[in-house]
Amino acid sequence: MTTKKIIFPVLAAMIAVGAAFATSEKKEEKSKAVVATFYVVSEEGSNYVVTSTPDPNCGAGAQVCQISTTETPNNNRVSIANATATGWKN
Repeated sequence: MTTKKIIFPVLAAMIAVGAAFATSEKKEEKSKAVVATFYVVSEEGSNYVVTSTPDPNCGAGAQVCQISTTETPNNNRVSIANATATGWKN
């Protein structure tokens, strides 16, 4: 009888702790947006036409030649509103 009084509360506590760990493992982490660098070939309206090939002339100047964005290019185009200019050329 005393064994049952000791084992059942211990067993119940172990189940409760296991359930708590199982519940915490099921939580999904929010995926973080990946910032990617692209090189600007030209501008078309409200989009940059981009490539992954670096521009050797990209340095200092007035024309955007490199951008960072979390947007995935669609037909090699990235919205200007969703991009941050990080390099310029003349």
